[in-house]
Amino acid sequence: MQRSTRKNNRVDQGGMVVGGGVRHRMTSNIVIGSHVMPDSIPEFYKEFVDISQLSALRSRAGRDASVCLEVATLAWYMRHEKKAVLDDILELYASLAARSFLLPAGWTYRMTLIEAERVRLTQAPDDSCELYEAARRGFAQISDFVGLGDVCLSLADLHLMCGRMAEASAQSQEALDFYRTAGDTRREAVALARMAYQSQYGSASVALEQWAGVITDGFGADNPAAAMYAKGYQGGIAFQFGRFPQAIKVLTEAFDLAQALGANWLAGQFAISIGSAYANLFDLPTAMEWKEKAYGIASSVGWPLALGISLASMAETTTSLKDFDRARRYFDQATDYLERFHSSRRHVIFYNAHGNLLLQIGQAEQALALFDRAQLVARQLRQDDIRLSSLISKALALHRLNRTAEARELAFSTCREAVDAERPYLEIRALQTLAEIQRADAGACLDQSIRTLERAVSVGDRLEGFVVQSDLLTELARDYEAIGDYQKALHYERRARDSWQRNFDQQNGARILAMQVRFDTARAKADAEHHRELARSEAARATALDEANQILERLGQVGQEITAKLDYEGVFQTIYGHIKELMPADFLSIGLVDEDRQIVDVRYRVEDGQRLGPRQVALSADSLVALCARENREVLSRSQDGRPPTQVPGTRAMHTVLVRPLTIGDRVLGVISVQSGENDAYGQRERRIFRTLCAYSAIALSNAETYDQLDRAVSDLREALHRLVQQEKMAALGQLVAGVAHEVNTPLGVTLSAISLLHDNIHSLQESLSSGGLTRSNLTEHLQTGLELSSLAQRNVVRASDMIRSFKEVAVDRGSDDRRVFDLGDYLREIANLMKAKLTGSGSQISLDIDLIQMDTYPGALAQTITNLLANVADHAYGPDRAGPIRVQARQTGNDKVEITVADEGEGMVAEVLAHVFDPFFTTNRAAGHMGLGLHVAYNQVTQRLGGSIHLHSEPGCGTVATIRIPRELQIFGRSRAIHVAEASVVSITSFP
Repeated sequence: MQRSTRKNNRVDQGGMVVGGGVRHRMTSNIVIGSHVMPDSIPEFYKEFVDISQLSALRSRAGRDASVCLEVATLAWYMRHEKKAVLDDILELYASLAARSFLLPAGWTYRMTLIEAERVRLTQAPDDSCELYEAARRGFAQISDFVGLGDVCLSLADLHLMCGRMAEASAQSQEALDFYRTAGDTRREAVALARMAYQSQYGSASVALEQWAGVITDGFGADNPAAAMYAKGYQGGIAFQFGRFPQAIKVLTEAFDLAQALGANWLAGQFAISIGSAYANLFDLPTAMEWKEKAYGIASSVGWPLALGISLASMAETTTSLKDFDRARRYFDQATDYLERFHSSRRHVIFYNAHGNLLLQIGQAEQALALFDRAQLVARQLRQDDIRLSSLISKALALHRLNRTAEARELAFSTCREAVDAERPYLEIRALQTLAEIQRADAGACLDQSIRTLERAVSVGDRLEGFVVQSDLLTELARDYEAIGDYQKALHYERRARDSWQRNFDQQNGARILAMQVRFDTARAKADAEHHRELARSEAARATALDEANQILERLGQVGQEITAKLDYEGVFQTIYGHIKELMPADFLSIGLVDEDRQIVDVRYRVEDGQRLGPRQVALSADSLVALCARENREVLSRSQDGRPPTQVPGTRAMHTVLVRPLTIGDRVLGVISVQSGENDAYGQRERRIFRTLCAYSAIALSNAETYDQLDRAVSDLREALHRLVQQEKMAALGQLVAGVAHEVNTPLGVTLSAISLLHDNIHSLQESLSSGGLTRSNLTEHLQTGLELSSLAQRNVVRASDMIRSFKEVAVDRGSDDRRVFDLGDYLREIANLMKAKLTGSGSQISLDIDLIQMDTYPGALAQTITNLLANVADHAYGPDRAGPIRVQARQTGNDKVEITVADEGEGMVAEVLAHVFDPFFTTNRAAGHMGLGLHVAYNQVTQRLGGSIHLHSEPGCGTVATIRIPRELQIFGRSRAIHVAEASVVSITSFP
């Protein structure tokens, strides 16, 4: 059994929800906000949904809350199924909802939409409008655009059912817009195809032009719902253009899709259209078969309107078969169903067909009542073609009731309307009816009927491809014969015979064509059945292979799960779980071979689901496990005379034991033993499964062993790398210390000399004072000298103090993770002063050109970066006998960024070296003791701590320019500063590839 479709609604420009011809004012405050996709949106249709799953859902209803959503999903797919089936599903859903098994909000409104669909199909269509509006309002409140589209498409079906084409088109367009907003391309394709399907009810030429290039033969190849509507459109267009064989072929494909999707309403409509196509090919028995199929579908679902439509269609075909009694019964039954619904074009056609039958069986009075109703509904629908058709039939009914004057007047006026409406076929019918009335009027001569029929023939002759019917020509010939004009009578009699022959030939050709279509259809079905039979035969012949393939597929999944584990315990538990699933395993043990200790270390043992303690078995022991490991072979042991083959103390006796080594190449990693309390528990199937699982287990244990070794190696490597990075940092700090020591030594030396001279000056002054030889001029000279020396000492002490303060600040920043605000120029000058000794030792000169910039970032990371870049220049840019300039520049650029460049005019680098400068441990001067971490650390600090980028441009002989771009104010989004700092502290380690 299968499941089906859904439909929808729309808002007109006045904010009105259009539903079934009744407009309901929506609340003005419903605003569809940002798009929110609800959970678990189902397909619009789903193929081959099995109703048998309902019993399984019912059994889980009392203990599984998730079953509520499954029941709701089943209700959605089965919403166009038999009423009893849907009622059962909805009853189960109601019981679950009563137990507070709640659905997501979108599904709550979808259940309302399902109820609206049920009411539309089982009661009167317009009775469902309030439910559609409630569903739409709910979907709008949660911005569920897919749900809104579903409501609109459902309402489009409602309007199409009621003959309101404009409203149906508007709803379809709105559904398409909602699906596009939601990004649901599959539903968008369904909506497009459905709009095309609806358009073929109007002008075929306009529809064909509108959808050319959109609905093509391959449309919806991977979307059955879209393909169903597309084929329905293509079949309808072929029907309207009179290409009935093509229509039958395409509509049959649409019918098969509709049945697979559970779209029972559409399946019934397609079946009726196929029957009508066969009727147009004059294959009335086949037409009746298809219309009976439509009735069978309608009967199975119990929808009144579907029953009425199918019965009316069967009545039309039965009328053509001249079985008037059966046709009358069908029409009467159809009336019982169709009278419950609002009038539509379909009802007008029904009234006309029923009335024409009544005319044929002589019940003109009843026929007249039906024609009056048809005329009234057609006028309300503004559909002139069927209104004029009902007027012509009404005129004939009046004539049969001997109301000649009324009949003649009505026939005249209908002729004029047909001319004004440019409907020549209806004009011909009206003229033929008028001629019959004129002929029967006792007070009139045949000249009037002859003129009328001549006019009808003239209209027919002007129509391209139209053949005037033989009955009209025969009437005209008889009228001429009656007035004695035998020449014209003979002329029209010959034309009548020609027309009859052409019509006869056409019907025969059509019947042959219908036979060919039936043959082709039957052959296609036979071929399909033959292929299905071959498939069934192949499936039956390969049942064992199919089971094996399923096991292999499962084993593949198991293998992925087992080999995904990288720890021993995880591997053990996964192996046990899957072996227990695939074969009898009352007891299982897994042991690892320890070559050094010559044992099998049985680390994992489980009996009847209970974990047992580990044990060790000597490789030399007399046990199946030791034998398997020693000889590297599978061992299967069965009980003999009811005695178990082996029993480990503390475990129960097992009657079948299967042991297999876990090997990689020739190396035995371990042993798996699986045991069962049943006799002969392990046949060829179980042994094949066990071998496959052992192969996966060996790989998993090897991976676990390798991973354990790798984990230890990576830990050692991380620790070593961390030490190297710290050494590099300390080496860079040592360079700063050396530079500071050199720079501080000079002012301290000057200070020491000044203090020594000051000491000598004071000593000389004391001697002069003691000897009494101190004069005013001597005192003045000593004081002046003392002042100069003390001033000199003070200046140099201050200079040394400034150097030490700068060093302290930079050194503290390098060892600190704190972020602060600082002046970039002052900070870079301090770094340059500290590095001056290393840089200027060979005569190189450093120059700074720095804008006034306030930074808010991590100064320590910046200091380490600049220090490493300057140290790299000192080590590699200039040779030992060559000096050169070093320029440091800083500018503020757009977007609150800062660009810092460190440039030299040294030797530069070749492309091969430049490509690896930021790699860890890459250096061109390892002989001099360089580790190759300086630029790697600088890169990590810039890109991760400072949130920027660093780029080196260099050419051999042209120097190198290092460009750093960092934000002036560092932004850290969505993360705490503590986390950022913690990550940055290990950035040099984690960056290792």
